[in-house]
Amino acid sequence: MFSDLSKEHSGDFATGQTLSSDTQQLQVSPSAIQLQNILPVEITTKRFPVDKAVDMASVHTRLNLGEMGINTEVLQAQVQLEVHVSFPQEPRLFDIYFKLVGIFSYAQEYQPEMVQHFLQQGSLGIMLPSARELLLSLCTRLQVPMVVLPLVQLAPPSPSLDVEAGNTPNK
Repeated sequence: MFSDLSKEHSGDFATGQTLSSDTQQLQVSPSAIQLQNILPVEITTKRFPVDKAVDMASVHTRLNLGEMGINTEVLQAQVQLEVHVSFPQEPRLFDIYFKLVGIFSYAQEYQPEMVQHFLQQGSLGIMLPSARELLLSLCTRLQVPMVVLPLVQLAPPSPSLDVEAGNTPNK
């Protein structure tokens, strides 16, 4: 497959050395928290018979992070991402619900509080592409219009904005 590459552009990719003088070598430093696997643990889909056109603008998509766990003995953490796509009113064309579990490993110098913060703030950005791909696949298999999750990470509401608005967080 790579036999078409000329000798001046080929090199040792394992060591990062190339023979070409016009390329720049990039150093990748691993993060202290790494994704190990993403597994679907529950998938429920329903398609309903509909006689008239359904307004796809009324589709409601909810994302929830939950059931976070940290195992300090093996330096692993996990979090569940739930995705629910439904219609708030009749007629409903379909209903899709699935749950993914993200399993992460972390460096020993990370405290459980730091890992917990990552699970709450950073895990969604890592798990979102897998959820997006699964949702598109389920829509295709159900033969319904595509529902696409955004490419960018969704930011949770900032506690400072709640305080400024006069709302206090519930504890």
